[in-house]
Amino acid sequence: MDNTMHSMLFMTTVILCIISCTIVAEVKEFIPNCADREPSYRYLVFDKENVFFQCPVLSYNQNEEQSNKHKAKWFLRKSNGSLQTMTNSRDLKVTGLGILLWFSPAEMRHSGTYVCKVDNDCVKLDVYVQSKDMCLMPYGSSSLYFTTDLKGFISCPSHGCLQTKNISNLRWYKNEAFSSVTSPNRYSLTITNNVMQLNTIYITDAGVYTCDFDVDINSRKWIVRATTKLEVGCKYFSIQNFKIFWKKSSGTGKPLNLTCRIRFGFERFFKPMVKWTSVYPNYEEKKFGGKELCTSDISEKECFLTIVLDKVTEDDLLAKFYCYAENAVGNVTTAVTLSLKQIDICILKYILYVSVLLLVILLLGSGMIYFYWIEIVLLYRNYILKDETIGDDKDFDAFISYTSQCSELHMESEKSYSDNNDEERFAIQLLPDVLENKYNYNLCILERDILPGGAYVEDIARVLKRSRRAIFILSEKYIRSPKVFELQAAITCSLEEQEALKLILIKFKPFKEPDFLPNVVRKALSALPMVTWKGDLDNKSSQNLKFWNRIRYYMPVKHGQKKWENKAFNKT
Repeated sequence: MDNTMHSMLFMTTVILCIISCTIVAEVKEFIPNCADREPSYRYLVFDKENVFFQCPVLSYNQNEEQSNKHKAKWFLRKSNGSLQTMTNSRDLKVTGLGILLWFSPAEMRHSGTYVCKVDNDCVKLDVYVQSKDMCLMPYGSSSLYFTTDLKGFISCPSHGCLQTKNISNLRWYKNEAFSSVTSPNRYSLTITNNVMQLNTIYITDAGVYTCDFDVDINSRKWIVRATTKLEVGCKYFSIQNFKIFWKKSSGTGKPLNLTCRIRFGFERFFKPMVKWTSVYPNYEEKKFGGKELCTSDISEKECFLTIVLDKVTEDDLLAKFYCYAENAVGNVTTAVTLSLKQIDICILKYILYVSVLLLVILLLGSGMIYFYWIEIVLLYRNYILKDETIGDDKDFDAFISYTSQCSELHMESEKSYSDNNDEERFAIQLLPDVLENKYNYNLCILERDILPGGAYVEDIARVLKRSRRAIFILSEKYIRSPKVFELQAAITCSLEEQEALKLILIKFKPFKEPDFLPNVVRKALSALPMVTWKGDLDNKSSQNLKFWNRIRYYMPVKHGQKKWENKAFNKT
C-alpha cells in the first residue's frame, strides 16, 4: 500500500513538473515581448451576446491570410501570470479570414487578458464582460430581420448602456473581415448618431454588423463592442398568375398536367400549404391530392404542385380550377380555366409578313438577275472560264459580213449616200473600235484583211473556216444583195464543220424577207438569236450601250491582249 501511494505521488509530481515546465516555457517565450507591455486594446462587452475579436498582428490581406491563420495563437493570461492556450472550439473559431477570438455567447468568466501571437510578435487585449443588468437603458436588439425593398434601421445595442459616459468615435463594421459599411457604391446607407439607416434593403445586406465606440473609464480608453445579426428576406410572397390553354390538336379524352407554381419570400420558419381544387358548372367541388415540391435559395422559395387529369372531358372545359397557396404572411388563390387552343393571330401575321418579304426579295432578286444576266455571265467568264481561243487553230475571232458602197445591187429607190453608208461605217469603224480596241477581239473585214486577187467564193469559204464567229449586219439592202451568199455559206459551214461556226445576227435596220431567199437562210433567220442595233453612229456614248454586252455574250471567251500584227490573211 505504501509503495502504491509513493508511486502515485511520484507520477503526480512528474506530471506537475512537466506542466510547470511547459507553462514556464510559454511564459518565457512571451516575457521578452508581451509580459511587461500594457494592453494594446481594452474592450468592454456585455454578457449573453455573440462577439469576436481580430488578432491585431494579422494583416487581413487575402494573399496573406492563408499563411498567417495557421501561425496565429491565442492565449489567456491567468492570474498567476501563466498563459493558457485557447483550444476550446467554443472560445475560438477559425474562419476564412484568419483566426478570430469568438465568444458565442460572452460570459462573465471570459473577462481577462488575451494574447495573440504571430511568429515573434504579439498583442495583448483586455476584455471585460459586463452584465446587462448594469445598463442604464435597455440593451438593444442583437438580432434583426428585414425584408427587401423596404427601409431599415440598425442601432448600436450597447449605446444606451453608457449614455452618461463620454461616448465618441462610433464605428460600424460588417462580418468577420471588419470591412467598413460605408462604400462608394452604397449610396442608400447613412449613419446618424448611433443609428445606421438602410434606405433600400438588399439581400446582400444580410450579415453580422459590429459597432465600436470609445468611452473613458477611470482615465483609460475602452472600446465598447457589440454585434447585431441581420437576416434579409424577400418582401412577402407572390404567386405567378397564369392561364393554361388546352391544346386543340389533342382533343378531349386525353390526359393533361396542371402545374401550380408559387414563389414565396424568405421565412425563418417556412411551412407553406399548396392545394388544387375545382368547381364544375353544377357547383360540384373536387379536391386533388399531392405533395408540393419546393426549391429554395437565399432570397426566396419556389414550390410546385402538379395534378393530372386522366381524361379531359367537356365538363372540364367548363370548370374552374383553383390553386390555393398559404404561408405565415397570408394566402392567395389563382383561378385556371381550360380552353381549346386557338391559333395565334399574331404569329400568323408575322409568318405572313415574313413570307411576303421573302417573296418580294425573291422577285426583286430574280428581276435583277434577269435584267443583268448578261453582265453576270460576262463577269463569270472573265474570271472563271478559260480562254476558248487557245489551241483551236483559228486566225480570227469573228468574220464581219456587211453591204458596202461597191455592192452590186443599186436600186433607184435607195436613199441618200450617207444613208447607204451607215452599215459600212458601222462595220469598218464602230465594230473594230469597240470589239478590237476595247475588248481585244481579232476581226476579219474582207476589204481590209483579205489580199485582193483571189476567187471570192474560195476566199469566203477559207475565211469562215478560220473564224470562230461570223457577224452579219442585216438590213433590207443586205437581204436583197449578193452578200446574202456569205450568210448562206456561213450557215452551211456551221452545219458541216465538226467545230461548228457560230453566227451572230445584228438587225441593223428593219427588213422584210424576200421570196427568193434560200430556205436554209430563211430558217436561220427565224431560229438564230438576233441583236437589234438602236444606237447612233455619230454619238460616242454608243460604245457603252447594253448592245455591246449582248455581242460579247455571243463572242468567244478571250483573255489578255491580241497577239497578231499582220491582218492580211495568208491564202496559202
